[in-house]
Order: sequence, then C-alpha cells, then structure tokens
Amino acid sequence: MSARLLVACVALAAAGCIQRPEGLPEIPLLPGGYRVALDGGRLDPGRFVTEETLDGIRVTTGPGGIAWRPQDSVSVGDFRAEAALTLMGAPVAYREGFGIFVGGRNLAGSSARFLYLMVRASGDYMIQRRVGQATETIVDWLPHASVQRVDADGDNPTNTLAVESVGGEVRFLVNGTVVFRMSAAEAAPYGTVGLRVSHRLDLVLGRWTLGPPPPDSPPDSLP
Repeated sequence: MSARLLVACVALAAAGCIQRPEGLPEIPLLPGGYRVALDGGRLDPGRFVTEETLDGIRVTTGPGGIAWRPQDSVSVGDFRAEAALTLMGAPVAYREGFGIFVGGRNLAGSSARFLYLMVRASGDYMIQRRVGQATETIVDWLPHASVQRVDADGDNPTNTLAVESVGGEVRFLVNGTVVFRMSAAEAAPYGTVGLRVSHRLDLVLGRWTLGPPPPDSPPDSLP
C-alpha cells in the first residue's frame, strides 16, 4: 500500500462528530496534510519535517512540537484516537518522548491547549496537559511493562498509543493496555487530535485511526 493511500485510510466517526477546527491561520500544509506548531512559539517549522514514505509518515524533529491534520477533530460522542509509532535510531535509554494528543484547541496560537500521552525509549510513559506555555503533569514519567523500549543499539521499537473517550471516561492505552483513566469532564478530550513529538527524534507513523472505540473493553493494568 502506498504511503499516500495509507494516510487516507482513516476510520472516521459518525457524520457530525468530525469537524475542521475554526480560527486557524493559513499555515502551509506539510507532506501528509499536516500543520505544525513548535514548542516555545518558535517560527522555524522547516526543522520539524514530515515525509511520505512506503512505511508511513516519517517525522523528524530539531525542535519539538505538535503536528495535526485539520480534518482530525472530534466534537462529541465516544471515540478512539490511535497511532502506531516506530522510533528510529534512538540510543538506549534516550529520554525524549513522543505520542499523541487529544482535545486540541487554538493550536497555532499562544493560548494552545491539548492533552497528551507520550512514551520514550527507556520504557516509560507520561501524561501531560499544555495550556498556553504552562504544562500540567498528570502522570510523571513512569516505567510500564507495556512500553516497548530500546534495549540495544539498532532496536526500532513500535508502540501503539491510544486515547479513547467512552461513557464519560477517558482511557490512555499503550499497546492495547489501559495505563491510566480519568473523567471526561476533567480530561476535556474534544477538539483536534494529532502527534506530540519532542526534539531530536526520528519516528515513523505507520498507522493512524480516529473513530468509534472498539466494542470490547481493553485489558487494564490498573489496580
């Protein structure tokens, strides 16, 4: 399957639940249809690169930031956002994280807000919320057996990360296992959905879905 076709294969939620975010400035679209906003309000998006390849969308970063497609937005109802991300060429115990975000609003401006789940090569996960330039840590970096890690030079682990909102609860999943839950009222998950990538990383987005959650409950690692 070509990368262009792969990117097009997105499972969307029911009509009316997916909408284009309003009020975005005219930021040029990158390959794959992505827009980018860099951490700290930096204005050199050429150093945050997306490239269509046979394996998917390759993302390489100088500075960290977020990438999103205008059509990937959820305004109501149950949903799951899921991304399969392969980390390329990272050394053992590399500490820069990557993952997905939900609830994105005003992403191109100084009042941007979004909630994100990240993992890193050392086998940890973290959940944070960004509001403007402030960051709220919900779960600080925490080791978890579900996170695929870099154990030796040359390892290129793939981690499938998901955030789903079901019945008033938001669940954060790593490789199919729930690692954290919070109320939808607290999480505020509705808005734009996309990728959160720290600096100096090389990733391949091999699968991206946004749509209804699966009917079966995922396994749960929580007590």
